[in-house]
Amino acid sequence: MMLIHNERIRHRIFILGRIITGGIYRLLGPLNKFLQPKKKYGIKAGYHHARYVEIFDDRPNTDQWQLGVYESAVSLVQKMNGKSVIDVGCGSAFKLMEMFGDYDTTGIELSGTHDWLVKKYPSKRWLAFENTNPRNLCADLVICSDVIEHVKNPDGLLDFLKLINFEFLVISTPERDRVRGSHDFGPPENTSHFREWNDREFKEYVSKWFYISEQMISADKSVSQILLCKIKSPVV
Repeated sequence: MMLIHNERIRHRIFILGRIITGGIYRLLGPLNKFLQPKKKYGIKAGYHHARYVEIFDDRPNTDQWQLGVYESAVSLVQKMNGKSVIDVGCGSAFKLMEMFGDYDTTGIELSGTHDWLVKKYPSKRWLAFENTNPRNLCADLVICSDVIEHVKNPDGLLDFLKLINFEFLVISTPERDRVRGSHDFGPPENTSHFREWNDREFKEYVSKWFYISEQMISADKSVSQILLCKIKSPVV
């Protein structure tokens, strides 16, 4: 009990630190460009990326977040008459199981959550991210729902996704301006996020890896921006 109490205190202190720091940077406004003069991962100059985050455990969650992302994914796979789905960073996999239970699914997670998924859904296919070669993966649809903001090096995640053989990719992340306002300069108030993009930044950033066929904003509380992507045709 004492350990849990101490963890809660640390968590609250972490949140308070993010709020205070973010408030200071918000007051500095355009002056932040002198502190962070260059764009990073497509995000505006002046934005402060978090150096450390708290590990996010999605296992207790069901459909509280990113419901609109998965609804968009279901609609897309039905239109394309797809049969196979890969969910990169599937978390608890509740939405994957509930909404794609009749499809050929593969969930990819970090080793700790992967082991939990294997025990919870032993009849389904699960892969540990650390041991997975994306070149060996193939699916009609790939989902990567609100994962990229949790990753220290998002370039590496997009490199991983690019090597999968797929028809469509649905990738999402919170829309910073709608959640935090256009004068936010980071770091994210969510202590498990390294950074957050607005819709213009995210589309420009992801388009370096993929062709963007559509962009939308979910209507649920996640306020996720959703990109529908295809593999870029090789330059001849």
